[in-house]
Amino acid sequence: MTDTAPAPFSAGWTVADESATETVADSTRALITALRRADAPTESLERAAALIDEATALLAPHRVDATPMQGRLGEGGPIGNEAKEPRVFFPWSPIIGPLNPLSGDVEFNFANGRTTGRAFLDAQYNGPPGMVHGGIIALLFDELLGGTNVCNGLGGFTGTLSIRYERPTWIEHELELESWVDRIEGRKVFTAGTISINGEVTARAEGIFIMTQGWKSEKP
Repeated sequence: MTDTAPAPFSAGWTVADESATETVADSTRALITALRRADAPTESLERAAALIDEATALLAPHRVDATPMQGRLGEGGPIGNEAKEPRVFFPWSPIIGPLNPLSGDVEFNFANGRTTGRAFLDAQYNGPPGMVHGGIIALLFDELLGGTNVCNGLGGFTGTLSIRYERPTWIEHELELESWVDRIEGRKVFTAGTISINGEVTARAEGIFIMTQGWKSEKP
């Protein structure tokens, strides 16, 4: 049997009921947060495990084997005005995707070439005591800067990502996000961004992204 890549816009790029899927994703996020903070009695944990197993059994038969991705693409790139709405364009993003239960309480807003936003990261994103894990901060920056590029029509792959961790970035605090394109050199896009708490920068990033000349689905 030949293992061929799926055609564009095949199963795995869309879901039949986005609203209901988003509801389940929201419930799953709430479950993850509750479990991370819980020190529950054995009977409660056993009951929770049984309910989770039941939910998994409901969903497992509906698995779709296709090449997944975090966003939507059209023939020439991002679909219409959705390219200016990161949450809509990246519905399966592990950072902002409403259909991905791994995504956090994160919002991006694009206007006038810049992205601003907010994030509230719960204890499941914890690293050092009371602080967001440094790897999660890197993941957040990668999405923030990459999303800024897409919204500017400069989508591409991350080449390098340099981060300065200047102060603690606390969990369970409102984080302020900002990102902008610094310059373009050929196919290289130089993009920067910051994370702040109460107006004080806690981390900043600079990335070099390589613009793509099209998208090809290739199954590993």
